[in-house]
Amino acid sequence: MAETIDIELLRTFHAIVRFGQFLAASSFLNKSPSAVSLHVRRLEALAGGRLLERDNQTVNLTPLGRRFALQSAELLLLHDRMLASFSTPVASGRVRLGISEEYAGAVLGCTLPHLSADFPHIELEVETGSSGRLNTRLQRGQLDLALLVEPVEVTALDARCIKTLGITQPVWVAAHDYRLDLARPVPLALHGKGCPYRSVAVDALTRLGRRWRVVIMSAGVTALETAIEAGLAIGIADRAQVRPGMRILTTADGLPELPMHELRLMLAPGKSSEAGEVVAGLIGHGFQL
Repeated sequence: MAETIDIELLRTFHAIVRFGQFLAASSFLNKSPSAVSLHVRRLEALAGGRLLERDNQTVNLTPLGRRFALQSAELLLLHDRMLASFSTPVASGRVRLGISEEYAGAVLGCTLPHLSADFPHIELEVETGSSGRLNTRLQRGQLDLALLVEPVEVTALDARCIKTLGITQPVWVAAHDYRLDLARPVPLALHGKGCPYRSVAVDALTRLGRRWRVVIMSAGVTALETAIEAGLAIGIADRAQVRPGMRILTTADGLPELPMHELRLMLAPGKSSEAGEVVAGLIGHGFQL
């Protein structure tokens, strides 16, 4: 009998490709690092060669790995869509969804087409804001669902956390020609209070004994990115979303490392509605960081 590929092996492989690290992939998949390594060895045995080149820090695709990634991505997507199509509940009602502005476009882009085509009786209301503000509204019952960014070390409430959608790595960013003056307070472009990146950044600077000042504070990302690229301040961004007009600052620039975070799909306290479960399912199946 011809060999077949376990879909979970593909899921592990694409998680490694997405995050560029075995450890991050194992955390996202809720599997042990040894299990992730075993999955890769089994795939490489099926593929007939090495798919990944790895060292202590990074993972890179081999030429065979790049070809395999392109061919298997469509298979994994079709598999997940087919599973989702097996159960199409007839649901109706209003769902209030909170999303950080950085992820709103991607989340809605993969959710709205399916929602409007398959669940026309569900009314979706979307609110953007910082994770802190959205979490407060979620706990008060003013939202039904929310995508919240939280530090990895902060344990999610099991009953409320529907799914972890990926890992983010906040980094310090500045204009390419910006040079930080260590003798002066660090000029910052930040979201308001309640933003998890703001909290860990300010705490890290305080522990290091570095003075800081807020040059610009905004609930939206456009004003912050403009100030950073103009060289007026430094800011914090998800490593995967650093713009071409920015460079990443490191400990060599005198700034502390920032901890990894998770993007979690959270449910409001109380019983969830059928419509809310549908929206949560669409996001969980369709969205990837």
